[in-house]
Amino acid sequence: MMRSILCIGILCCLLEYLLTEDALAQTEGLLGEYYGTVNMTDLRATRIDSQVFFNWEYAAPLPGIGVDYFSICWTGFVTPAQSGTYTFYITSDDGVRLWLDEALMVNQWKGQAPTEYSASVTLEAGQPCPIRIDYYENTGGAVLKLEWEGPGQTRGAIASEYLTPGAGIGDRLLYWHRNPANGQYYKLIGPMTWAAGKAQAEAMGGYLTTINNAAEGQWLAELFRPVSDAAFIGANDIAEEGTWVWDQTGETFWNGLADGTPVPGFYTNWNSGEPNDSSDEDVATIYLTSGLWNDLNVARERYCIVESDIGQLNYDGPSPARTTLQLEDAYEVTVTPRQPVGVVQYQWYKDNTPISGGTLAKLIVFQVSYEDAGLYTCQITDETPATVRTRAAELTVVKKLPALSVTGLACLATLLAVTAAMRKRA
Repeated sequence: MMRSILCIGILCCLLEYLLTEDALAQTEGLLGEYYGTVNMTDLRATRIDSQVFFNWEYAAPLPGIGVDYFSICWTGFVTPAQSGTYTFYITSDDGVRLWLDEALMVNQWKGQAPTEYSASVTLEAGQPCPIRIDYYENTGGAVLKLEWEGPGQTRGAIASEYLTPGAGIGDRLLYWHRNPANGQYYKLIGPMTWAAGKAQAEAMGGYLTTINNAAEGQWLAELFRPVSDAAFIGANDIAEEGTWVWDQTGETFWNGLADGTPVPGFYTNWNSGEPNDSSDEDVATIYLTSGLWNDLNVARERYCIVESDIGQLNYDGPSPARTTLQLEDAYEVTVTPRQPVGVVQYQWYKDNTPISGGTLAKLIVFQVSYEDAGLYTCQITDETPATVRTRAAELTVVKKLPALSVTGLACLATLLAVTAAMRKRA
């Protein structure tokens, strides 16, 4: 009997290993990021989907995510076998956006019954074309189906052999995001006033963003659009009415109201009739729906876009955040960097003191003592170079409870039974 149990255990472990290795080795499909909200925040799971062709109806897309009020972002590349014009079809219930070769081709971010949209692009054989899909489900049925047709390809779901996963984007509110065009890092905070956003941005080592060109403005709008329709930027005329400057540099880029003049060499993108200083409006927002700018009163609250010149690292953990153990129990705590660049280095600290040998993502203390109780943090560094010190994980160590003998367990069982009987009589 023991030999049979041992064999079954070995087979189970082997099967789990093979399944894990297969999942990790998967290189065909699109990377799907699954969120617990409709606005690409609260990232719950990441996986590679071999096809984007789902009809969930009234079911949840994954365990741990509700049947309603979720969103998904798929990123990656599509590589055709033949050159020519391809038509992509996307059917969605509810909102959807589709990018092909970095261009927004479908923009239908709204509640709707299953509706089909299409877009055509010219692709070259063997050349990967970037593709991204943003999707959200509100209530009712849920559908998201991606298809294509083109040279030698009848209409149908895109087979996994033509798809390659991307790096993903991450939580739009929790993570820093790197703009590949300029190497800068951006993060959304708030909602709060412009002044509060400026103070928090500086505390984070950054500043309210400076928008230098149309491409940067469009990238920001498309990135943060799922979260809000507007956000504060660094533009303001607080010091002198009508003299608009960027907060980070103090450089003037616009003089006057809507009929004013831009300073040569600076980019502007005011909405029609703006700035108008209506109700003493001295700070600027960007409409994330269009990329246009508007002036606003300093007392109003909006999300704020923070920009950083230095590398930033995203991470999950430490996990678990709080642990209570008995003496001589083993303690494990883990951090997980998100989308790091190159080699990642770790250094764990206990109460701000470096731990010798604590240089892996997982820290293990095999037999804890009272001296091990405290706050544990990890410093993570990648090759951007970026360095971050994580939040603290708390460990509490208590006295080891004596093991109950067989007699003690029997007494405890009797006591519980008597207590239950007395409660019934009462």
